[in-house]
Amino acid sequence: MPFYRNILKQSWKLTWKNKYLWVFGIFAALLGNGYGLEILFNNAYGDSGQSLFPAWQRIVSTGVFSAKTYSNIGNLFKNDTLNIMIYLVILLIVLAILIFLVWLVVVSQAAVVASSAAIIKQKKSSLREGMDSGRLNFWPVLALNILTKTVIYMMFAVISLPIIFSQESFNANLFYVLALIIAAPLAIILSFIMKYAIAYVIIYGSKAGQALKQSWQLFKDNWLISLEMAVILFFINFLVGLGTILAILALAVPFLFLGLLFYYSLALVGSWLIVILALTGFLSIIMIVGASLSVFQIASWTSLFLELDKKRGTSKLVRIVNSLAKVGQ
Repeated sequence: MPFYRNILKQSWKLTWKNKYLWVFGIFAALLGNGYGLEILFNNAYGDSGQSLFPAWQRIVSTGVFSAKTYSNIGNLFKNDTLNIMIYLVILLIVLAILIFLVWLVVVSQAAVVASSAAIIKQKKSSLREGMDSGRLNFWPVLALNILTKTVIYMMFAVISLPIIFSQESFNANLFYVLALIIAAPLAIILSFIMKYAIAYVIIYGSKAGQALKQSWQLFKDNWLISLEMAVILFFINFLVGLGTILAILALAVPFLFLGLLFYYSLALVGSWLIVILALTGFLSIIMIVGASLSVFQIASWTSLFLELDKKRGTSKLVRIVNSLAKVGQ
């Protein structure tokens, strides 16, 4: 696996030697590394009638959008204007924070791609240059993220309609399973196309529409390589996640022992201090691993993109078949 091994080795070195990218990785990780895959898993393992928009359905079930709710809000405006205004100000502050967080996440994603490409090409890269590149490409990268997420959600919404608007039956559930089997590869393909499109926008300055056409062509010519890379990164994600869980469980033992020791010696302050230290340590581990893994993933896809754009790289499966064919001759 020299082709993939070289990419992964290069991406690991890039991630480890340029730890300033972990700052971006913390926020880029919020986008997830699977893009459409997390929606797929929600639909595959949840209840078919409820899994598409579980949070939205829970909100609707509270009756917040009912006519009675609007009537109560109107009465509150009349009778308790001051408190309502305070709540609105708080709501606007929360909304502003969310908008800033979205901006930071998208800028971080673009910054890691730009910085990774620059480092791979042996060009100068820094935290500030990454931030500048992220700000410059914010709108097209945001548009590509929204477009991909919207298409995937709409696709799963369509296949969920027979379940939502019909009685639970064998035929409806069978249709849902079959449609999900068809939709899953489409969601994965869209995630590949988005990765390549973002790379075209950031590295080559393509417009969003042009980048989508270019990324589709690149994926079409290298779909098997893209799939193999995704499988490799999936297993790396799984192993790192499993290793992190085991490490946290191992570290929890001494903290638990110390916490119980303080608790039974009636030193409540000491036991709470141990709990706070443990939580801080565990959250720090999760944050560091998540940030570095996010940078590694994005750097790996960026490195693969640069190789494929130069018409380099052959699928591992194709190489195996060719080797077997030569042996059989």
